[in-house]
Amino acid sequence: MFMSVSPTKIHSSLFTFFFFILLLASSCTVVKKYKPYKPFVFENEIAFDGKMNGDEKNDLRSKLEGQIEDSVKPQFKSVLFVRHVMTAPAVFDSSYVKQSLANMNNLLHNNGYYRGNITANWKVTDTVIVKNKPDQYRMKVTYDVDQGKIFRIDSISYSFNDTALQRLAEENAGNSLLKKSDPFNRGLIDEELNRLIDIFRNNGYYRINREMIKAELDTVDISLIDPSADPFELIRLQLEAQKRLQTPTISIKVVEVPVRDSTITLQYRIGRVSIFPDEPAELLTPGSRQGLQPLKYGDYTIYSRYNLFKPSFLVRKVQLKPGDLYRVSNYNQTLLNFNRIEAWQNVNINSRPDTDSIVPTVDFYLRMVPAKKYFFSIDFEGSSILSAQNQIYSPGNKGLAINFQLKNRNVAREALQLQNVLHTGVEFTDFSKILSSEIGLSNKLIFPHLLTPFRVKKEKSFLNAKSYVTLDGSYVDRYNYYKINTINAYLGNEFQTNANSTWQVRFPNIEFTRIYDYGTGFYQLIQDYPLLRYSYNDGLIIGINGTYTRRFNASNPRNFNILRLYGEESGMLLGGLLSSLTAPGEPLEKLYRFIKVSADYRHYFTKPKSMWAFRFFAGYGTGFKTKSNTDDDITMPFFRQFFAGGPNSMRGWRLRKLGPGSSIFYDTLRIRTYTTDPAGVVEKRFDDRYADIQIEGNIEYRFDIFPVYGYWLKGALFSDIGNVWARKSSDPELRYGVFAFDRIYRDIAVAGGAGLRLDFKFFLLRFDLGWRLKDPLYASDEAINPSSDGWFIRSNMRTPSFQFGIGYPF
Repeated sequence: MFMSVSPTKIHSSLFTFFFFILLLASSCTVVKKYKPYKPFVFENEIAFDGKMNGDEKNDLRSKLEGQIEDSVKPQFKSVLFVRHVMTAPAVFDSSYVKQSLANMNNLLHNNGYYRGNITANWKVTDTVIVKNKPDQYRMKVTYDVDQGKIFRIDSISYSFNDTALQRLAEENAGNSLLKKSDPFNRGLIDEELNRLIDIFRNNGYYRINREMIKAELDTVDISLIDPSADPFELIRLQLEAQKRLQTPTISIKVVEVPVRDSTITLQYRIGRVSIFPDEPAELLTPGSRQGLQPLKYGDYTIYSRYNLFKPSFLVRKVQLKPGDLYRVSNYNQTLLNFNRIEAWQNVNINSRPDTDSIVPTVDFYLRMVPAKKYFFSIDFEGSSILSAQNQIYSPGNKGLAINFQLKNRNVAREALQLQNVLHTGVEFTDFSKILSSEIGLSNKLIFPHLLTPFRVKKEKSFLNAKSYVTLDGSYVDRYNYYKINTINAYLGNEFQTNANSTWQVRFPNIEFTRIYDYGTGFYQLIQDYPLLRYSYNDGLIIGINGTYTRRFNASNPRNFNILRLYGEESGMLLGGLLSSLTAPGEPLEKLYRFIKVSADYRHYFTKPKSMWAFRFFAGYGTGFKTKSNTDDDITMPFFRQFFAGGPNSMRGWRLRKLGPGSSIFYDTLRIRTYTTDPAGVVEKRFDDRYADIQIEGNIEYRFDIFPVYGYWLKGALFSDIGNVWARKSSDPELRYGVFAFDRIYRDIAVAGGAGLRLDFKFFLLRFDLGWRLKDPLYASDEAINPSSDGWFIRSNMRTPSFQFGIGYPF
């Protein structure tokens, strides 16, 4: 959600002054309710003696700070953003420093610094308030870190008494999280042991647990070498030990812990599976069968009290099949299948092993407590009038919306969800002028499985698979220009192929848009310009669209990436096969034929108190002729086109006020509107800019400033680079708005700025101020007062754009 405020109403000095005051205030600290003449910890410092690069040092410092005991960790609160206040600090107690040292040394060793050591010293500091507060004893504790050299992994091996376990470990060694030459880390060892346990439990070893395996560590220490050993062997060991002193290494062996219970290493199969789908929450003995008649459905037994759910639906969600080898992944997937359905508020699976039979088995009992059938809510959110509606992916939101939602959580006894949402929203450029309003009604029926005309053999291997049938309707009033009625119906499918990859597909997607009640001047405008005439016209969309989203990590665990691909087509198949029906007067006369694709890549590099965020976006769309629309300049409908500007894109410009290219077409376009004004005619500028191509890159550095009552005030520095372009145009007035490689430098826009964010954890308020550093308007051959290819135009530097948003821009 955002607002774009007119640049002429905000001067950069106000924001700069506000930002400076906040930074200055963050250094002002007041201590209240302290005990006179009793020392208290006012500051902790962690000093490193050894050499480390900046990122490693900051990462280790952040971890060590977390090990300091609360009693010797100063606690500050911010008051009205203007000062830090410490209230009733604890009297200094050196025993808490010693405990902190133990914590920190333990962490140091667990992170591979085996020979490292941390010491501490403390003293009462001289402060500027000594003369005014002579009874206030502020103390500074310094932790001196001599981390030494980090140990690296030399080798990894497995040693299990059970041959089957040994075989499984060796077969999966290639997926080990421990790699030769990587820094030693006990946390990573724990993850490796958990990985092995998962492998064993996915191969029938139901009772095996984490206590059954451990990691043995081996280092060569010169002090432990036996001096009576063979002289040549002694020399070899001493040379090897000296080498390890320079580059210390450690060998890791994963071994089996001996146990007396032999049933732990037995392979189990699934026995009986019983389902209790509608247990009352107040039931004293969950799973009690008293008064219940069992229903045998295939291999499963169902005990239902109120007959709220169909047996076929329940069995379809269970992946624990009697007779199969026990696999913990099937157990977890069964839990996930039921927990993600809102028809239940609580889901548990209990188990009971049976080792007396010839083949060891384990019985399972699914016990579920239903949720309330109906749910009502009122939500405030960012609206997306004209752009994001009816799309899976949208470049950004605009405006403020209120949603009234009524949900039925269990339709047809199959946990189908029926959502009815009344949506209202407005869009505005400043605090007084409303640009457009919207009201809409959405009806969505959600199925907790894929709904396709053919059977999907691997559906059970998908995560979070669901389908939805939707019927939407909306009304949008773009004041003084036009009104829009839209009806949209589609069948959507959504699923994950793994934990990091999500697919969303809508097919078929049918949408009809009617544009009417044109303003007098706007109607004449679209008649004069073919490019606008096709964009702002009634139309029918029949096609498919989809999104693929993947989240993946780089080699550094502090980095992660998100890739989102979007594609949509309308009328390409239908309009091609039935082209005669697109002629004037035929049923498909209004059919839009277009293809649209986009890619959005984001990379995040996190540090303890800051983050670098990078984004690259590229989109392309093209329209195709029909029997009713034969213009050479045919485009996508405007509500499917790209735009730039606003708080989430090119923040130096207001929403939809950049581009296309370096054309001044929209900056000189005027609409003559006849009014009751004595003058008779009023000229307005129409500058909503939509285009077929968009390329944009964004860089943002985010950092913490100081906490505010448990929340954080954060800052950001950013730069946005990009623009939008027309694919082609026969109108000479738009020749510089068409994409051309030889004009890229002239057409590219550059914005830069700074911002403040107030992070409430569950939502974030964002205030950005963006400057137009390079404005293509001044780089065009036909531009007004062309100067320096558009760089640092004085009027632009004096009138930055203020952007307000909820959430991060990317």
